[in-house]
Amino acid sequence: MKKSLKLVCCLCIFTLLCITTLIAGEREEEKKVVFYLSPNQFDEFQTTASKMLRENIEAAGYEFKELVAGSEDVTLQINQLENAMTQKADAIIIAAVDSTAIVDGVEKARAQGIPIIAFDRKITETEIDFTSAGGNEKIGIYAGEEAARQLKGKYGTVKGSVLHIMGDPGDMYSIMVGGGFEKVMSKYPDVQVTTKIAYGWEASNAADIADDWLIAHPETDMIFSHAEHLAAAIVSVLESKGYGKGEILMISTTGMPMGLDMVRDGWLQATIDFPTVQVVQGVVMFLDDIIAKKEIKLGNYKVAGADSVLTMKPYGPEFEHPGTAITKDNVDDPNFWGNQVE
Repeated sequence: MKKSLKLVCCLCIFTLLCITTLIAGEREEEKKVVFYLSPNQFDEFQTTASKMLRENIEAAGYEFKELVAGSEDVTLQINQLENAMTQKADAIIIAAVDSTAIVDGVEKARAQGIPIIAFDRKITETEIDFTSAGGNEKIGIYAGEEAARQLKGKYGTVKGSVLHIMGDPGDMYSIMVGGGFEKVMSKYPDVQVTTKIAYGWEASNAADIADDWLIAHPETDMIFSHAEHLAAAIVSVLESKGYGKGEILMISTTGMPMGLDMVRDGWLQATIDFPTVQVVQGVVMFLDDIIAKKEIKLGNYKVAGADSVLTMKPYGPEFEHPGTAITKDNVDDPNFWGNQVE
């Protein structure tokens, strides 16, 4: 009898252990899934942002899935948003190819209870759950201030001609950077700014713009482009036309490794660092609350050592992070994300 009782007890304990193991396994399998819709992977900013998002989101205990919209393909990204919805995403992070075209899909996802987080590129035409972005208008303002400083250094006063090459107009980053830049330039009546658009953020488009422009305007003082992969293509044009470093002043934004190298080499007089580390960590700081649909406290925060501010916008809570002007004087600062890429 005693042996039978011991056997029953052992069987019960074994069964409990099996059940516990199964439950633990099921819990492990039930990780919440976060999708990231990337606009492209053809420049170092996007590849680095994807890597940082994956590392930080997985470290926070989530499953991370990424979908890439080819080379800034609007239709593909809209389809990918639909795909993420059908896979029952717990949250979807979007760096929008086109912030207007994506609105219908965003509204559909939120109607299904899926939180939408705008990463880097703001979506302002509908309500979303959270935005983590650089201070894009401020980045443009910093670029304008640096342009004014460079032109004054050349002439003793702020004057000259500037070719301003934007990225794609469907991207709020480029719109806001351009707005900030032109806001500063409007203060200087002796500066003539001509704005052109590199559709799709294509480097070849920027090169064609610069090539055509310099045929008609070889004495241009400055070229400001919104990203360094565009600036690199423009440098190739300048070299082919026989321009030396600094003959046409150049400013860019984002702080990619190639951009920092162009600053070191003298082709870029300055670039404005995009706060990639802060934008990524800003998402992860509030991810639990966003998914749980908890109220997010507004105010000032420290993010990766930087002073960031969380405010309420008409489209939802926005976490804005500052940028920094990079010149030869500070280009080797290890805090810039471009100096952290392996």
